[in-house]
Amino acid sequence: MSQRLPSVRPALRRARVLSGGTGGRLELEILEGPLSGEVVPGVVHEELGERPPEGATVTANTVGLEMGLGSGGFAVAVPCASGGGELPRNRDHFVKLPYTPLQLPCPPAPQAESLADVPVAVLPLHSHLAPAAGAAAALRPGIRTTFLLQEGGALPAGLSRTVRELRQRGLLYRVVTAGGCFGGDLEAPNVFSGLLAAAGDADLVLCGIGPGVVGTGSPYGHGGMSAATALNAACALGAEPVLAPRLSAADPRDRHRGLSHHSRAALSAALGSCRVAVPEGGRDLLVPPDALPERHAPVEVRFGAGGLEERFGLTFESMGRGYTEDRVFFDAAAAAVALALGAEGRSP
Repeated sequence: MSQRLPSVRPALRRARVLSGGTGGRLELEILEGPLSGEVVPGVVHEELGERPPEGATVTANTVGLEMGLGSGGFAVAVPCASGGGELPRNRDHFVKLPYTPLQLPCPPAPQAESLADVPVAVLPLHSHLAPAAGAAAALRPGIRTTFLLQEGGALPAGLSRTVRELRQRGLLYRVVTAGGCFGGDLEAPNVFSGLLAAAGDADLVLCGIGPGVVGTGSPYGHGGMSAATALNAACALGAEPVLAPRLSAADPRDRHRGLSHHSRAALSAALGSCRVAVPEGGRDLLVPPDALPERHAPVEVRFGAGGLEERFGLTFESMGRGYTEDRVFFDAAAAAVALALGAEGRSP
């Protein structure tokens, strides 16, 4: 007889708003549950409703705090009623967060006919986005780089500090949010339509997840599988996508040292063939010899992320490590962009 797993529910707790900041940030006092009496950081997604005023009592989801999640270690407050405004006619049957109390209507984004001749680079982690966007601007000043945010990490685009900084510096042209993700300039119901929406007037499409990454400890139960979805969709739509592999020479965890098991699993599930950008110093990390399925082509690229932080005022960081601590991790993102743009022989 199969064993039933214990049922779980969201940790919805009453909380008082003590103060608010920019970008939907809040300071909350939790009024019930195991965190009762504690003052904690919080957010409210203003795409879904109004920011609650100081002193208001709200419902807040404290799962991230109570579970001890890393990048999700804050409470998420339910926004105040906004009245909804004037809703669009029911023509396209497109809402996000459907059948939840916060479902929101989304106008469908315009679609390109195909991805032919559109460079596409697939990024395994959100911490690859900054070096990838910096590399694109260094190689082609004035380039219009669009980021397709897909499921596998945080869903709201507004949670990404990296996205805000890149836009402020003119390094990101547009954001498209696909599937359950929301808050982009354009909304798409899935990665296929998201890629076609992103390709409209972009010179380069970067496809990846938001901050944080899902992980269950199982071979395919992690956010890294989003790369396989993106690679398959891009190939089906006529692109020749490039994967930035998740490489590390410094990660203390065996499963992420060298070529991460996230990238191994994604490449095993990517049915079409793609190019895998291998930065300088990365070839020795592609072990064992059969780390990449034969249908994928590793391509060594001389272009890296060195100097991009200083040039564009960026800070590269992943799991507490910066560029000097784990160069190959960030170089992989820059190399993938260089390969996608056909400029792999150039330096910043």
